[in-house]
Amino acid sequence: MPLNPEYKSTTVNVNGSNVTVPLYAKATLTSTNMTGGSGPDQSLRPPGFVSGTCPEHHQRGHLIGNKLGGSGTDLRNLVTLTEGSNHPIMYEYEAMVYEYVKKNPGIEFVYQVTAQYDTSRYLVAQVAPGGSTSGAANNPYCPLPCPESLRIDFFYAEAPGKLNYPLIYRVLTEHGEGWSTGPLYILNGVYKFHEGSPKHVAQGCWAS
Repeated sequence: MPLNPEYKSTTVNVNGSNVTVPLYAKATLTSTNMTGGSGPDQSLRPPGFVSGTCPEHHQRGHLIGNKLGGSGTDLRNLVTLTEGSNHPIMYEYEAMVYEYVKKNPGIEFVYQVTAQYDTSRYLVAQVAPGGSTSGAANNPYCPLPCPESLRIDFFYAEAPGKLNYPLIYRVLTEHGEGWSTGPLYILNGVYKFHEGSPKHVAQGCWAS
C-alpha cells in the first residue's frame, strides 16, 4: 500500500484578509510504505514564513514527516514552525513512530497531524522590531497564519470501535514531569536556546 496522504485546508482571517492554510494531513502507515519522503523545498514559503534566520527562525515544517514518507515539495504538507518546535520535538516523535511501525509489520496505523489556529491561543507578545503584537507562545515572530500548535494522532484499530494509541511519551504538567498516551500537542513559537550567543546578540536577535 503506497503512502497516499489525505490533505485538508481551511481559511483564517489575517488582518482582514482570508488566507488559505493547511488544516491536516492524514496517512495510513505500514512497515513497508514509509518511503519516498523528501526534505523541504527551500523555494517554498508556507503561510506565515518569513525567514529561517534571525529573528524569525522559521522552518518549513512537514505535517507528515520526511522520515515517514511525507513530501517536502507539496505545500499542502508544509506549515511554518519555529526551529525549536520543529526540531527536536517533531523529529523525535516522528522517529518514535517510524521505529514502532517498523517493529509491527502487518498492522495499519493511522497518522494524522492537525495544524491548530485557535485565535485565543495567540498571546500578547513582547514588543520586538518588525514583530506582531501577538503570537504562538508569546512569540512576536510566530503570529497567524503560522499555526499556534500541532496535534498528532497516531493509533491503530485494536478492535471495531476501539482505538489504541501505542506510544508513551514524556510530558510536563503542573505537578512536574509525567508520562502520557493519546494525542500529542506540540506548541509552536518555541526557539532553541540562543541566550547569550554572540552570533545572535550581534544581530539583535529576539531569541538571544
